[in-house]
Amino acid sequence: MSTARLLAVLRSRWVRWGFLVLALGLAVYAVVAVRADLVDAARALSAARLGAALVLSVLFVGATLLSWRAVLADLGSRLGARSAVSVFGISQLGKYVPGGVWNIVAAAEVGADHGVPRRRTMTATAVATGVGVVSGAVVGVVALPFLAADALGPWAWTLWLLPAVVVLLLPPVLNRLLGVALRLARRAPLDRPLSWTGLGAAAAWAVLGWVLAGVQVWLLATGLGMATGVRTLALAVGGYALAWMVGFLLVVVPAGAGARELVLLAVMAGTVPHAELLLVVLVSRVLVTLADLAFAGAGALVRRAPFPPLAPRGRLRWDVVRRALPRRRATVLEVGCGRGAVGARIAERHDYTAVELDETTWALAVECLREAAPRARVLHGDTTVLDADDRFDVVCAFEVIEHVDDDAAALAAWVARVRPGGTLLLSTPAWPDRFGPWDVLAGHYRRYEPERLHELLVDAGLTDVEVRLYDAPIGYLLEAVRNRMARRRAGERATVDLAGQTAGSGRVLQPTSWAVGALVAAVVWPFCLLQRAFPRHGTGIVAHGRRPPGPPQPGALPPGAPSVEVRPGMARQNGQNLDARHPHHGHSEEA
Repeated sequence: MSTARLLAVLRSRWVRWGFLVLALGLAVYAVVAVRADLVDAARALSAARLGAALVLSVLFVGATLLSWRAVLADLGSRLGARSAVSVFGISQLGKYVPGGVWNIVAAAEVGADHGVPRRRTMTATAVATGVGVVSGAVVGVVALPFLAADALGPWAWTLWLLPAVVVLLLPPVLNRLLGVALRLARRAPLDRPLSWTGLGAAAAWAVLGWVLAGVQVWLLATGLGMATGVRTLALAVGGYALAWMVGFLLVVVPAGAGARELVLLAVMAGTVPHAELLLVVLVSRVLVTLADLAFAGAGALVRRAPFPPLAPRGRLRWDVVRRALPRRRATVLEVGCGRGAVGARIAERHDYTAVELDETTWALAVECLREAAPRARVLHGDTTVLDADDRFDVVCAFEVIEHVDDDAAALAAWVARVRPGGTLLLSTPAWPDRFGPWDVLAGHYRRYEPERLHELLVDAGLTDVEVRLYDAPIGYLLEAVRNRMARRRAGERATVDLAGQTAGSGRVLQPTSWAVGALVAAVVWPFCLLQRAFPRHGTGIVAHGRRPPGPPQPGALPPGAPSVEVRPGMARQNGQNLDARHPHHGHSEEA
């Protein structure tokens, strides 16, 4: 099996879910295996003390997250809080799979979903781990005056590694080592080197983490009889940091299980009876595991940013469109993406590209998709900004064709962008006799009879054409409301600006609040189910057809030909087409 095929298998949805289930199962087992000791702890320790220790465990893992995030930002990828929790939280489960590297692999895969190059995530995770080891050793050495000389027992030799590791983590040395490693792996060099500032911030967060973890151990131990005071606090902080360092060196053991406990027991021996000390060590580990699980759960919940809200009719349309899209991953082009609410949903499962002519709407789409679908590509302009040989499995145009003067030529241009065997998918308002004030306000040229749209798609060279209606029965009420609002707005205007109305149609009546979007989704959901029973009724059309394999069909533009948006009398400027009379892209999120 080739390397490319092996990587494809490892990155498949099934393998990734399988890894997540395995890691989660091992993490849960780590808790369940000591359930009897947890019962004893619950009897010996107060609920307030256990709760405080759990909070400190969560803060410890959070400080570790911030240390990793500082390294990643120093390498050139600044993740927001949501994305950082998603990548780091899920990757933490990899610590519980034997091998010592699975958290790095998991971080790389989840990071790729958030637009971070895999090699950068792997480098950041490895460097942050190294920073954690060195800072842990430093914290432990600072606490050595409080420790017995032979406290580390057979692991005392690990302290001799500290000077060498500290030197390796200095930016001039570390950057050279990373460069050699990437060259040997035949990978491109880092976009930017690590800096003293970035590594300093990472080290500061790591040290804070060790302090928090040590305070957690101290809180548990004092609850079981250990004397309170500065000496015992330093003993707990230094002992935990050194124990973690030793556990990391034994990478063949999942998350250092066993070794860390033995070191911590050796360091704190004599401060409390052995049975109580063993209980402290086990409870401490379980609480940190619970914190890891909490971050993993939070990471799974926020892995994808909430989809941008849809207007009621847009949600009804999406219920039909999503079932017409391919089930397998495909390349998708959306013409006139509006603010990107539909595009974000498509980009969740497909390789998504969009073009949007209106500059204001395009800027909104870029911002929206940067958060919801970082790998999506959103271009400013019409289809002519694409490479001449770009072809897609699916070309979408939702609520666009009614904005185009020459609809037959537009269809031919879109079909030319469909890969042979691919699909053209579009939506548009139905029934010419329903053309009303809202159509004027939105900048529509026309509405379509289903039979007429079917003929246009066949004439454009498509086969297996299917045309269906949607939004019945609630669509009639929604349209009446929109027409009434349009009449009121028309009365406030002295003239009709068709170009401006078309350009802004993708922003009219679009909800911007997540709360409003959630309310719309809840109210419209029953009607999404109901409209499926009325495929021949409604105020809107969703249609799709397949481009036959082989040479272009009559009427379709040859490969590389300019799209229909370039017409005589139109000026081109900065990759976009400007027409004082009427722009030629509508918007998929038109209400």
